[in-house]
Amino acid sequence: MNAIVFVRAAGAAAMLLLAAGGAAARSDEPPPDTICTVLGTAARYVGTTVTVRGIATTEGKVTMLTDAQCKGAVNLSMDDAAGRKRDVVSFRRTVSEKGVRADATIFGRFEATGDARVPYAIDVYSVRDVNELPAAEGG
Repeated sequence: MNAIVFVRAAGAAAMLLLAAGGAAARSDEPPPDTICTVLGTAARYVGTTVTVRGIATTEGKVTMLTDAQCKGAVNLSMDDAAGRKRDVVSFRRTVSEKGVRADATIFGRFEATGDARVPYAIDVYSVRDVNELPAAEGG
């Protein structure tokens, strides 16, 4: 009987170690790129998924991710499929409906738009680390 209890305890401990190891691996994610980095070598990123950090704002119906360092901007496209995800819905509500500027990390597909003013867009898959900004911050 003691052997059965020992095997169960050892199995439970092994499962906890595996679960903790997976969580530790996720915390080693590389930091997000800046808008300036992505725009500086845009041809390299077109058609790929990117993780970028910047300041999100909405003007009219257009939401953009900007970076004051290089005056760069990228349109953010949040289609209906992504719009059902809680993180994207919350982000959209924050920057669109409330009219708040927010510092955020965006994960999505980087694409060329063909628009001369804002030649690139990100099809948003997910959003994390959203921090609302006071009106005077972020240029």
